Amino acid sequence: MKLSSRQRDFLSRLLDLYREAESPVHYVDVARALEVRPVTAYEMLRLLEEKGLVRCETVRPQGHKGRSVVVFSPTEKATTLLAEFTSNPLNEQEWEEAKRDILEALGRGKGTNHETLLNELLLRIPERKSPLLFAADMITAIILAFYELRDTAAARRIFPYLRGFGPPGWAVLYSLAGFSLALSLVERANRHTTSRLLSYSQQFHEHLDNLAGGEKARLSDFAYEVLRAVGL
Repeated sequence: MKLSSRQRDFLSRLLDLYREAESPVHYVDVARALEVRPVTAYEMLRLLEEKGLVRCETVRPQGHKGRSVVVFSPTEKATTLLAEFTSNPLNEQEWEEAKRDILEALGRGKGTNHETLLNELLLRIPERKSPLLFAADMITAIILAFYELRDTAAARRIFPYLRGFGPPGWAVLYSLAGFSLALSLVERANRHTTSRLLSYSQQFHEHLDNLAGGEKARLSDFAYEVLRAVGL
């Protein structure tokens, strides 16, 4: 079954909320989690219901005499489909170890241009089997490539956009993916680095689209940790 990236976002976030609550989820909670209007969440969940990926039911809140509410839960078909989209999932310990290794390497290279780490990342990115680790390495490599250009006028124009996203959110992930193209237009950018990043950019976008909501949240938090680690 083909799903758009937006449909996958709604479905994966519903699954995350369902697992956290261990019960069906009110569509308003899905809307709040994705920062969309309740009617948008309701219509999308109804569409996913038509595809057999979501169950809808009307329940009366426990212990309340108020009106009934519409809640949704993912079907077994949805769980299987999302597992196919996100191959080689990491457990929490594997993710924490991978994240720690990168942040520690950034700490050891503080005050330098991180050239050794950047070259290591560029070599290992295509070998990454986990979409989450592929994306984490790409995020780090893009940020380090901009760090190398921190004194250029072009980079100084881009940095405010990175800082302007506010609290961690998914927007920074897709913006970083776009910045890999912007790097190729900066005159002083390392051509070897930018060509490698561009060759991985399409796969990076695909992984971002296919990652579950919880994994995107991990990545956005991680992106801000990397930005802080390098002083951007």
